[in-house]
Amino acid sequence: SLGTMAVQGSDRRCRRRRRFGGVSCDTRHVENIRGMNQIGRGETPSDPTAVVARRLVAFLLDAFIISIAVMLVYRGDIASIVDDDQIIWNRSALLATLVLFILNHVFLAGTSGFSLGKAIVGLRIVRRSDGGLPGLLGAAGRTVPWIIPIPIISFVELGVMITTKGHRRIGDRIGRTLVVDRGDAGRVLAVPGLPDPSEPPPMPEQIDPIEG
Repeated sequence: SLGTMAVQGSDRRCRRRRRFGGVSCDTRHVENIRGMNQIGRGETPSDPTAVVARRLVAFLLDAFIISIAVMLVYRGDIASIVDDDQIIWNRSALLATLVLFILNHVFLAGTSGFSLGKAIVGLRIVRRSDGGLPGLLGAAGRTVPWIIPIPIISFVELGVMITTKGHRRIGDRIGRTLVVDRGDAGRVLAVPGLPDPSEPPPMPEQIDPIEG
């Protein structure tokens, strides 16, 4: 697979570097690709949330599936162009798209732990606290950023997902969720850089009264 080839190629470069210069090699840059080789096995190396590449594929699949469903129903009646080159959208088609979006990303994800796209690539949405199903409230929280009418929100979400610990985009923080391989679902997960959810939060230090 592409993931295996990438890891093997990286390992060869590591061995070559050690042979000639004795320099250790850092393979964290292929962590997300390596996750492709762990579908359904769980225990994604070092970080169960290192599945960013598969999340992007799942997002595209979700959009593609919903778009195809709407086009099959409305065919060429989704939008029209009037004389002044203005696009008029079919409100019924837009409503159908919204309904399918909610069914896929809120109802299905909340009750089963996956959207259609995530099911195809072997991912699961889990509660940060115990690895269980996110529930409707958690799934709804994850979708909040997508309905905010800000053009750059998708790029912000992508940047946050790639660069932060646990690869938690803004929606994951609102819904208190993680996205992991399906083999890692159903249990408390240790994520590098994030506190252990099984431990109680630290209590603030007590301040001794000032003696007068």
